[in-house]
Amino acid sequence: MRNEDMVLETIQRVVSEVAKIPASELRLDSPVTGLVNVDSIVLMEIVARVEFALDIEIDEELLFSIDTVGDFVAECQRLVADRVPAER
Repeated sequence: MRNEDMVLETIQRVVSEVAKIPASELRLDSPVTGLVNVDSIVLMEIVARVEFALDIEIDEELLFSIDTVGDFVAECQRLVADRVPAER
């Protein structure tokens, strides 16, 4: 499985578990602040679980610039790619 796919599936699973949103309903163009059942506390729980699952650390300042689920996925994919040595 490619890292990009693994990141997306991890985020879908975590959001589904924490916010009780079916993974199939999580769209990349959905605004993070507009997700059903997601307030600031739930969002921080999602971020913490994603960080743990992917072994990354998301800059808190960056969180304020993330608008959509797709932006969050892209940032997590970038962080995972930065920590994993390129395959040869």
